[in-house]
Amino acid sequence: MARVDLKNQKDLPEEYQYLMGKDVLGERNIFRTMGNNPPILKSYMLYGSTLWKECGLSAKDRELVIFAVARELNSEYEWQQHYDIGQKAGVSIEEMRIIGENRLELLDDKISVVLEYAQAFVRGKVTNEIHQRLREKYNDKEIVGIAMLASHYLATAQMLFALEVPLEDEFVGWNPE
Repeated sequence: MARVDLKNQKDLPEEYQYLMGKDVLGERNIFRTMGNNPPILKSYMLYGSTLWKECGLSAKDRELVIFAVARELNSEYEWQQHYDIGQKAGVSIEEMRIIGENRLELLDDKISVVLEYAQAFVRGKVTNEIHQRLREKYNDKEIVGIAMLASHYLATAQMLFALEVPLEDEFVGWNPE
């Protein structure tokens, strides 16, 4: 049970109702929660969209980072939300399983270092060694994008935990079929 009311599209002031339209992402519980503060919902969606487009990663690699952050934080909600989004971006079930089992070394070296960095970031443990490994494969613009993407999903996961936002469906699991 969420700790705040879950708002529906019709509950929002008219100028914000489009944020929960079917052509956006609909009435997902994360947005229904943020619907208690429509200007924040709008800003959250704009910021997230900017990160998605400008983080310097492909859609697939972006989704892999989101999965790595979700797994590191045990954020079932974020993992579940990105299960379909990730597949549409080209993430395979096998790649999800690898992340779910935290066996990042089985992935390509270029993406595994990004995922290790993202997980270290959310733990507050980015070392000079992991940063240098990332720097060998990515430029400063991309590194900032990766850090900001990880920070966005860290903040999102913490909000989901704090407000006990429920899943819409049964959890697919860290090792999905």
